[in-house]
Amino acid sequence: MKMQLPRSPRPPGARKKSLSERLRSSDRPPASHGYVKSFDGTKLFYSVEGRGKPLVFCYGLICSSLHWTYQIEHFQENYQSIWFDYRGHQNSEVPKNMDSLTLENIARDLGTVLDELNIEDPVLLGHSMGVNVVLEFYRQQPKRVAAMVLANGTAQRPLETAFGNNVLQGCFGALKKAYHYSPELVSFLWKSSKSNPIAKSLVAFGGFNPHLTPKEDIDLYVRQVAETDPSILIHLIENYESYDASAWLHTVDVPTLILAGENDRLIPLEQQELLHQLIPKSQLEVIRHGSHCPQMDLPDLVNLKIENFLSRINGWVKPNPTKEIASQSKMKQQVLVP
Repeated sequence: MKMQLPRSPRPPGARKKSLSERLRSSDRPPASHGYVKSFDGTKLFYSVEGRGKPLVFCYGLICSSLHWTYQIEHFQENYQSIWFDYRGHQNSEVPKNMDSLTLENIARDLGTVLDELNIEDPVLLGHSMGVNVVLEFYRQQPKRVAAMVLANGTAQRPLETAFGNNVLQGCFGALKKAYHYSPELVSFLWKSSKSNPIAKSLVAFGGFNPHLTPKEDIDLYVRQVAETDPSILIHLIENYESYDASAWLHTVDVPTLILAGENDRLIPLEQQELLHQLIPKSQLEVIRHGSHCPQMDLPDLVNLKIENFLSRINGWVKPNPTKEIASQSKMKQQVLVP
C-alpha cells in the first residue's frame, strides 16, 4: 500500500518567531519529503529542508522532529537540514518484525536514507537516544561522518543513572511484565495518559525546563508519546539498555561537540562529561539552566553553540549568526533562575 506524504511533517514549535525570522519567511528555503524502503522493507519517512552542506538530525526514544524543530528551522537558511523518522515512529512504518527495533538497525536505516539522498559526509546531530544512533552509525561507517554533535546522551545503560539512581530500571521491568500479561490494558492506560495532568507534570519535570520550554510543546510531546504503541518503547529500551559504546569511543576521529543541560535530570551531566573524556577531539558545552532538552529550552543559545562549532570544521562555511540572536541568548541567561 502506498503511504501518503503528511502535509506538515515537522511540528513548527510554539515559540514566536523573531523579527529577523519573520522578515525571511517570505523567501522560504526549499523543502522535500519522501519515503524509502530500508533493508527489511520497512518504509522510512525523510525530510530535507534548505540547501547547502548537510546536517542530519536524529531525535531520542519515541520522540519526533519536534525535539530538533528550532534547530532545523534555523539551520535550513544556510544548510541542508535533514531528518528522518525511525522505524515505528511518527510517519514511518512499524516494522513487521518488532525485534528489528534496535539501535544497530536504526543506524542502518540512517545509512539507507543517506544513500537515497546521495549524501556522503554529513554532520550528524543526535539528542538523547539519538546520540547512540549517531555513535552506532559512526561505528558502522566512520568514513561517512564529517563531525558529530551529541546532545544529552550517554555511552551506556541510560536507565542505570536516570534521575541519579536506577529507579527507572524497576519501572521498566514492571511495565514490561504488565504488557506481557495484558497488552490491551496497558495500551489503553498508555493512550489515556495524554489527558492525565499528572503524566504531563512528570514529563515536564523530567525532560524539560518548564520555565523555558513552551507548555504547548510539552503538551504536544505528551500526545505524541501517548499515541505511540508501548511495545515500540519496550523493544527499544531493551536494546538501548544493553548498548555500550564506551569500549571504542577512544577511536572516534572526527570533531565532536558534546552538549549538556546543566540541570538534566534524565541523563545527568556526569554522563556527558564521561563522553567528553572518552572521545578525542571533543569539546563540551554546558547549557546553564538547560534540562534534558536544552535545544528546546534555549534554542537560540544552542544554535549559536552549534554554529560556532561548525565554523571550526575545515571546508564548512560559517553562517553569520545575527547580533539579535546572540544578545537574546545572553539576556535569557542573565534573567533566568536555576
